[in-house]
Order: sequence, then C-alpha cells, then structure tokens
Amino acid sequence: MLGTIRDKATGWIAGVIVGALIISFAFWGVSFYFGQNSDVNVAVVNDQEISLQTFQRSYINLQRQMRAMFGGELSLEEEELIRQQTLQKLVDSEIISGIVKDNKFRISNEQVLNTIKNLDVFKDEGGFDRFKYEQAILNLGMEPAFFEQQMRLDMLAEQLQAGLSETLFVTQTELENILRLDAQTRDISYAILNIDDQLEAIEVSEEEITDYYDKNKNNYVEPEKVKIAYIELNVEDIAESISTDESALREYYQNNKDSYDVAEQRSVTKLFVETDEESTEEEIAAATTLINNALAATATESDFAKLVQQFTDEGKGALQYSEHAFMTKGIMGDAIDAFLFEAEEDDISDVIETEKGFAIVKVGQIRGGPKNVFETVAEQVETDYKLAQAELQFFELSDQLTSLAFEHPDSLDVAAEELSVDVVESDFFARKNGNEDITSNDRVIAASFQQELIDSAENSDAIELGQNHIAVIRVLEYKASSILSLEQARESVVADLKQQKGQERLRNAGEAIVQQLQNGTDKDALESDIEFEWFDAEKVNRKDTSINRSVLRTAFQSGKPDGGPIISGYSLGSGDYAIVMVTAAYEKAMAEVKEKTREAAGLEFKRLRGTTEWQEFLMNARERSNIRILEENI
Repeated sequence: MLGTIRDKATGWIAGVIVGALIISFAFWGVSFYFGQNSDVNVAVVNDQEISLQTFQRSYINLQRQMRAMFGGELSLEEEELIRQQTLQKLVDSEIISGIVKDNKFRISNEQVLNTIKNLDVFKDEGGFDRFKYEQAILNLGMEPAFFEQQMRLDMLAEQLQAGLSETLFVTQTELENILRLDAQTRDISYAILNIDDQLEAIEVSEEEITDYYDKNKNNYVEPEKVKIAYIELNVEDIAESISTDESALREYYQNNKDSYDVAEQRSVTKLFVETDEESTEEEIAAATTLINNALAATATESDFAKLVQQFTDEGKGALQYSEHAFMTKGIMGDAIDAFLFEAEEDDISDVIETEKGFAIVKVGQIRGGPKNVFETVAEQVETDYKLAQAELQFFELSDQLTSLAFEHPDSLDVAAEELSVDVVESDFFARKNGNEDITSNDRVIAASFQQELIDSAENSDAIELGQNHIAVIRVLEYKASSILSLEQARESVVADLKQQKGQERLRNAGEAIVQQLQNGTDKDALESDIEFEWFDAEKVNRKDTSINRSVLRTAFQSGKPDGGPIISGYSLGSGDYAIVMVTAAYEKAMAEVKEKTREAAGLEFKRLRGTTEWQEFLMNARERSNIRILEENI
C-alpha cells in the first residue's frame, strides 16, 4: 500500500493517506468541514477554533492506531508525545487550511474521486470496490463524505507544497559535491583502549571511598517504594478456560469465513548473489559461477540455511540466504513468482535471474487459495472462538469488578470472592524497577504512587493495562525515599570510583599515545602501560557498518591527510578511549559516476531540500499566525 501511495501521491497527499488509513490522526483543516459545535476549545488559530471534540477524536484515533501498529501498550511518555503531536498537527492544519483558502486553491470532485479510486487498499481484482472503500473508512470511525473532504483539503495543501517544491533546483556543483562526499573513502588505523580491562586492577582506599561518598551521597538514594494488592482481569486468561467442540468451531468458521479466506501464499527460502548496474563483467561472471555451484550443491543438501554455510565468502558477490514467510504474488517479482506459484511444497528452482542478481528458491508451506478449508485454519479458529467467547465474559466481569471495588473501597476481597479470582500482593517496588508484569506497567506505577491512593489505602479506579486487560489496585504499604548509608551504597560507590579513576587513567594513557604518534613514533613502537590492539581498514566509506560509528565519524570529520596522518584521540561515552589515524583519503572521479546514480542522488537531494523548505515554510507560517493553546482544556 505504501508503494502505491508513493506512486500516486507525494507530500501532503501521501500524508493524508498514511494518516487516515494507518495512523489516522491528521485531521487537517477540520473546522473547514465540520465547523465548531463545541463550547470547549483546545486552541485558537487566527480566530479559527479547534474544539476539544476534534482534539479527542484525533487523539483517540492516533492512540488506537499506534497500539495496533506496534503492539502492546504505550508508555505514559508515548501517550504524552501523541497528545503533543496531535495538537501540533491540528494547529498546523488550521494554518495551512487558511493559507489554501486565502490563495483560492481549487480541487475538482473528479480529481478527488480519481485519487481515491487509484488506492490499492480500496481495490479488488475488478478494480475499485465501493463497498470495500466504505467499510475501510467506517472502520476508522469516519463517514465517506468526511474522508473525501479530507482528501480535498490535503490535495489543496499539496498544491501549495508542490508550488514550493517546483521552485527548488540542485546545481551541478552541489550535486557533484554530494556525490564526491558520498563516494569518498579513507584508509584508517584505530585502537580502542578498553576500560573494562582496567577496572579490576584499580585499587581504592577507605579514605577515597568515604570522601567520594560524602561528596556524592545524593547520588545514592533508596527510591520511594510501594507494595500493592490487585485484581487483574485479562481476556486471554479467560479464554484459556473456555471449552470447545468441533461442531461449534465449524459453525464459527462458517460464520466468519471471510476472515480466514486468504489469497494463495507460499513461504520461501532463497539463495542469491547480488549484482547491480555497476557490476563489472568479471563480477557478473563470478556471480554466475557461484550461483551455479550452489545449485549443484542442492542435490546433496536441500536445507538452504545449512547449504549457505559451505560458502564462506562475505560481502558483495557472496552467496547469501534469506527466508520469507507466506509471500503473495507480486512481492518477489515476476521472475521468481513464475516458479513459486506453479511449484509444489519443497520444490527447488533452477537459477533465476532477477534485476538484483541471481537466485535459487525453495518452496515451503503453501496456504490460502484452494487450501482455504477449515482443517488448515482449525487451530486459529479455536483461538479466535475462545477469545470471542472470553470477550463476552470479560465485559460483564469488568463491570462487576468496577462496581464492587467502588462499593467496597477498603478491600478487594469482596470483588475477588464474587468474581472467583485471586487478590495478588506484590513485593515492594519503585517507580523504575517493578519486578512483576503488572508492577512494570506505567499506568499501574502512576496509580500506585498517587498520593491520594497512598493516603486513603482505598481501591483505585479500573486501570486499563491493554486491550481487554484491566486491574484494580490498593496501596498496602509505602516507603519514602532516603539516602543510603555508606555501607548500603558501598558496592555502587566503589564501582563509580573505579570507573572514574579508570577513565582518567585511560585518558592520560591515550593522550600520551597520541602525543607519541604526533611526534613521529611508529604505531608499532609505542610505549604504554595499557595493552591495546591496532585495527587497519582500507578505503572505508561513511556507511561502513563493520567499524565503530564514533571512530568512523571521527575519521571523516578529521580532514584529509597532507604530508602525514591525521591523529585524533577522545573518550567514548562508555569510558573507553579511542585513537584514530587517518592515513589516506580517496576521491572518486565524477566521470566514473553513472548517470542513473547522478539522477537518483539529485532527486534525493531535491527531496531532502524540499522537506527542509516545507518545514521552514511551516515554521514561518506559525510565527506569523496568532496561536493560543488552551492547555487547561486538554
């Protein structure tokens, strides 16, 4: 779907599609369509009000979609980030909506409908499916009329952004500088002085320990802690107790058959050798020989994961292995699909040439299509059936738990007895180190340390831990924070003191080594009490993943050697000390850069510049706008 969006739209159009269908919170220019019917507002932008109702709708949609995308629950920090992003997007949308209206931009109904009809998410084999479209929009909590108006507003904004983008250009000099920097390589030697090797030998005296503790005792604090009792209801736990029989499962399958009927899918393992447009004839010949050798090896070893281990070369031109679960047609390309969807399970292809090189594929499990029968999905049907039945029980039990916990605020025992569940007592835990699943939950932690619940020792409101997963808690005991005594903190004090002394020792040793190198001492003749190893790398580029990122960054920020190596030394965040020598720098002749590479680099640079220009435009528009955020209403 995202590929279609890229093909059909850019900028704001892509933004609204992704926003509406995946994240669904970017309600650009909502006042344009809805008007403001609420008396409570969260912001006013150039006299246009953004209602609390609009904010809540946007916030809830984003929250729901983010949970679905990333799984599990969001932390309090993530919830706050969503809140801030929602508000910022609504403000920006109102600003842009005003600019669009002031400049009298227009989008026809035909343009809106054509854009919607071109989205694959609304298509079936026969093309645009009106029913599928309406269902998808309704599932997002929208009416089709509202979604179409959203599309219109975003296409209008796209006109504005496109107008800015079309004025941008990349000069030949800028493009060549980008290509030159990207293609630049360097010869480097580097060493990492490891602090872990030093800590055991470092000794600290009692006087040093006492002095360090006295100066830093506020760093050694026993955090406040609580112990809680709680009742937890989880639909998944309820589902485990649901009994089933085959007739009930078959009936459930028939009633929900559309959920289990999927397009034909096949899992696949693949051996491949990469080539590209810049590969030489010699490299292509070597790749052909290698992939043919791999094909011959499949006669005695059909497990691709084991077979690839027989070929030990690494990097570009090496034999590689990948595994893909349940691919549908169109994902792996026509050349591979031609074999994949005609073969049977465990069949192995001949060598297949693709745009990216040469491949051999093996068919794994096949599902979907003609295999859409109860027997192939029976296990999933049973899981879904149990969850469906458990959800019905969960909602009833949740209401009972909430009511009983409120009616008997000083105990959870009554609710536990009525619901036939256990009251669980936790150990003491702090805000950042809950040692059970529930005491590691941000919402439980926040409730457990609420002063009102600590003082009253009464039951909390129901706390949502996840989808169909709640808990009610009571604070049993509370311990205030306190500074640890020296004896309690001794182990941490000694570790911190050794770390400090170790870093200082490495820094002094590293600076001495750098000074020797700068004085002309050969790197293999250095004098130092610290043991370390030199690593040499030739013609590394900025994207090399085999070298420490900090070392690589330093190598390319150090300038070009002129008459001698450039030598740098610095402490790493880990406490280690790095020494980097740049001995040579190489430039790639622009004549060697292929035209397609130039075009791709130019388009990417223009895209990045367009994004920057658009952000600057938005920032300037915000500065010129009259914006009032009504935090007290959020």
